[in-house]
Amino acid sequence: MSKAKAPLLRLVARNTREESERARRNRFDRLHAEALCVEADDARSSGNLGFIAKWVVHAALPYRDPGNDKPAWGRRSGDVSLMIQPGFFKRAVQAKGARGRDRSVDEVVSVGFPYGSYPRLLLAWMATEVVRTRQRELTLGNSVADFMEQLGKSNASGGQRGTITLLRNQMTRLFSATIAVTSDPDAVVWQNDGFRLLDQSMIETFWAPGDPRQLSLFKSTIKLSERFYGNLITHPVPVDLRILRTLSRSPLAIDIYCWLTYRSAILARPTLVPWEALNQQFGSESTFYKFKENFLRNLKDVLVVYPRAKVKGEKAGLHVSPAPPSIPRRARA
Repeated sequence: MSKAKAPLLRLVARNTREESERARRNRFDRLHAEALCVEADDARSSGNLGFIAKWVVHAALPYRDPGNDKPAWGRRSGDVSLMIQPGFFKRAVQAKGARGRDRSVDEVVSVGFPYGSYPRLLLAWMATEVVRTRQRELTLGNSVADFMEQLGKSNASGGQRGTITLLRNQMTRLFSATIAVTSDPDAVVWQNDGFRLLDQSMIETFWAPGDPRQLSLFKSTIKLSERFYGNLITHPVPVDLRILRTLSRSPLAIDIYCWLTYRSAILARPTLVPWEALNQQFGSESTFYKFKENFLRNLKDVLVVYPRAKVKGEKAGLHVSPAPPSIPRRARA
């Protein structure tokens, strides 16, 4: 390498470190500002009381795309397993026949697994609407921008890599999937609670026009399956929607927050959760050491907006003590 290039490489490395530090400060400032809002005004009075399904707390959805070559994907948390089967559809493709002629054949294609932050925000929106309306049929809104604002995403953008395209893709994956929450067959009590999220959906095809705020001709609606609706009605877990939105850049941070506020509220005494158990529940997509590093980094962000949690990382695991939940008990619906 020539001496002339060395200073340039050092400059690039220094700028990279500066950008990383600036991003870290910006993230902390954003989390701290939201923490002040949460402290100043509780979720109910500010209109930010939300809910999630109880099974979401016990077993997390994928963080990255598992790919389309698997018939199912799952996690395990203790005796509870979460299994997801993607939806499938058929499409016509051209193939060579026995005599070398092109012919049209049907090909079975996987819709794909839901992953990342959007499915988590969608599940929270559905649970919150069910608790609020007590209805199985939910209205998404007249425009994609309105619905994205309900999810806490105000930057609606089109194009192949825009937020609108990403949202619609994850909605298709989530709404077409079959989810099963199953206990260990060798346990004393065995159960298999498999369900589709929706019975039907009518998402207007013109819901994502060039102008995301342009109103659709019809209201886009979804109708939850009776099994999923019953699950949300009987076992909702209260959360602060402001915190979910603030943490939405990291699906792992969302999961840690939901799990921590639920676990803190039900604990009778301090307990140590081993890292191996946390890795099974949250981190099956990375190595053990990488998971531990990612978990502790995201936990720091969670504790900025949920400082009442009493939790400390130790060598053997996570030490969690009883603490006030994120939503005070008096504010629960």
